[in-house]
Amino acid sequence: MSAADDQLRQLAGAYGVHLGFHDLKGQEHPASPDTLRALLRGMGVDAATAAAVRDALEATTARKADSPLPPELIACAGSRIALPLATPCRWSVLDEAGQEIAAGRAEDDLSIAPLPPGYFTLQARGQDWQAATLILSTPARAPSMTDLTGRARGWGVCGALYGLRSARNGGLGSYADLPALLSALGGAGAQFFGLNPIHALGWAAEEMTSPYSPTHRGYFATDHIAPAAGLGPTPADELIDYTAFRRRQRAALRADYAGFSLAPQSEQRAFKAFRATGGAALDTFAQFEALSARHGEDFRSWPAALRRPGPEAARAAAEDLGFHQWLQWRAETQIDAAQAAALQSGMDFGLYLDLAVGARPGGAEAWMHRDTIAEGVTIGAPPDHLSPEGQSWNLAAHAPARLRAAHYGPLRAMLRKLMAKAGILRIDHALGLLRSFWIPDDGSPGGYVSQPFDSLLAVIAIEADRARCLVVGEDLGLVPDGFRDKLNGAGLLSYAVWQYENAQDGTLLPPEALRPFALACFGTHDTPTLQGFWYGQDIAWWQRVGWLSGGAAKARHDERSRQRAGLRAQCALPPNAPADRITDALHARLATAPSALVALQLDDIIGVVEAQNLPGTVNEHPNWRRRLPVDVAALHTAPALRRLPDIMPADRTRGPDQKGPTP
Repeated sequence: MSAADDQLRQLAGAYGVHLGFHDLKGQEHPASPDTLRALLRGMGVDAATAAAVRDALEATTARKADSPLPPELIACAGSRIALPLATPCRWSVLDEAGQEIAAGRAEDDLSIAPLPPGYFTLQARGQDWQAATLILSTPARAPSMTDLTGRARGWGVCGALYGLRSARNGGLGSYADLPALLSALGGAGAQFFGLNPIHALGWAAEEMTSPYSPTHRGYFATDHIAPAAGLGPTPADELIDYTAFRRRQRAALRADYAGFSLAPQSEQRAFKAFRATGGAALDTFAQFEALSARHGEDFRSWPAALRRPGPEAARAAAEDLGFHQWLQWRAETQIDAAQAAALQSGMDFGLYLDLAVGARPGGAEAWMHRDTIAEGVTIGAPPDHLSPEGQSWNLAAHAPARLRAAHYGPLRAMLRKLMAKAGILRIDHALGLLRSFWIPDDGSPGGYVSQPFDSLLAVIAIEADRARCLVVGEDLGLVPDGFRDKLNGAGLLSYAVWQYENAQDGTLLPPEALRPFALACFGTHDTPTLQGFWYGQDIAWWQRVGWLSGGAAKARHDERSRQRAGLRAQCALPPNAPADRITDALHARLATAPSALVALQLDDIIGVVEAQNLPGTVNEHPNWRRRLPVDVAALHTAPALRRLPDIMPADRTRGPDQKGPTP
C-alpha cells in the first residue's frame, strides 16, 4: 500500500467511512480507493488527489486539536454535567428558545447543574477563544410499554392504508377510511394499527407508488386525503391504478379548495392557525410542491435559480402556495380524526406510524436541507436474505457531520411531527442509525458510513419522551454485535420476525425463543404473507424473477415442507387443516411469545396469499398495488376478526377497567 493510499484510508476513517465489510457468508469486501473518494466527496471532502487528501487530513487533525469543546455533549437528564477544560472560561447555557438558563466561570472543570430532557447550547469564551456545543440532555430511555399502559404486553394489527376498500375512497385507501377500521380492530381488542409510511410522495410524482420513496418524511401523503363529496366505491379490480385515481382525486381536491372561501369561519381560523404554526418550514415545503407541479418532481432539473429555497423560489411559487398548505392541513385533520377514533374505540396506542429510511434525492426533503444532504450518493443495502442481488433504494442520505452541525434539526422535526400523530413509531432499517450503505452515483462500489449512533438515539429518546410515544427499531439484516443491546438500552423495541427465526435444521424456532424487548410478528410487508409462506408463494416469485434455478427452488420447497411440519407440531395442526385454522393456530402460538408487542398482519387475518412487496423488484412484481378483498365497513362482522379476542391471550388484551395512555 502506498503512502497516498494510506492517507486516503486515514481520511476515510476520520469521516466514518468503513474500509470494508463482510457479507452474510462472511466474505470480506474491501472498500476500493474509488469508493472511499466517492463517499468522502458526498460529504463535501475533496479527496480527488493525493495533495487534496493530505490537506484535508491536516485540516481535520487541526480542527480536533484546536477545539476547546467537544463537538457535542450527550448528558443524562437530571444529572450534573462535568466537563474538563484546558483553560479558564466564562460560560452560559441556552435553551431551545435561545434564553440563558445558566451561566458561570470555570477554571479546570466546567460544572453544569442537572438539565431536563431536551436540547441546549453551551457557549464558552476564553482569553483568546470562543466556542459553542450542542448538549443532548436525554432521558434514561424512551417510554416503554409498561410506562405508557401499566402492562407488560400488548398486541395489534398492521396493514396497508392504500389497499383499503370502502364505499367512498374511489380506488385508494383514505385517511377517512381509518376510523371504521380502527373501530373494528379496537373492538376486537387490538391496541394499535400499524400503517405503511404516509409521508408525502409529492404532488408531481404521478408515477410513484412506493410509500418508502417519499419526497419528504416530515409531511403527509395527499393521495390519502378524502375529498368532501367522496369518490364513490373502490373498483373491483385487485390492483390499484394510481394514475386514474390521482386524476380524479386531485381534481376533487382542487374543487374543494376553490370552495374553501365559503367554509365556516371556524375552519378558516383553524387553517390560518395551522399555517402560522407550520411557519417557514411549511412555507418552504409548499413552495417545493408548487414548483414541482410546474417544473417536475426532481429539483435537480429545475432552472438554476430555483434549485435552492430562497426569494426567487418563493416568488415563483406564490400563486399556488396556499393550496399545498391547505392539503397538509386537510391531511393532518383527517389523521387526527382517525387517531381520536382509535383511542375512542379502546386502543391503547391507536396509530402506529412508520419512518422511512430516507427521501428521494430530487425531492422536497433534499431541496429543503441541501446543507445536510450528502451529494452524489444514495442509500441502499448489500446482498442479504431479503434481496440476493442487493438493493439500491435511490434515497438521499444526510451526511453525519453536516447533520450534527445542523443540531439534527431535520430528524428532530420529522420525529416530532410523526410522534404527535401516533402512539407508536417504527423506525425502518434501524441499522441506519449506526451505519448506512452508500452507493455512489459514479458507479463505484458501495460502502458503509458510520452514523452518530449515540446522538441519534438521544434525539429519538428526547422526542419520544416528549410525545409519550413507544418506538420500535426495525433491526433486521446484518446486525453487528452489541447493536441490539444499545438499541434496547435506549428504550427502542427490537423487531422479531418469526419466519426468519430458524433453528440449525432450518425449522422455525418456537415463539418462546423470540426476543422479549421486541415487537414480534410472523411477517411484514416485505415478506410472504402467512398463507404465502405456508404454500411457498415467495419461492415461486423468486424463481419467476430469475433469482432461483429450478434445482434451487426445489431445495427451498423441501426446506419449507420441513418448516410446515415443524409448525404443525408446534401448533398441534393436522395435515389437512384448512387455511383459516392454520392462520388462527399460528397467531395463537405467536401470541405466547415473551415479546412486549405482537403484531398480526391484516392480510393474514383475512387470508390474503400474495405479498404487498417483493424487495429488489420494481416492475417484476405489483409492489404497493394490492387491494384488500374486504370493505372496511364489513370488518366489524368478519368472522376472522371476531375470532381474534379468543385467539389473543388475556394478558395481551386491555381490561375494561384499564385506562389508555395519557394523551
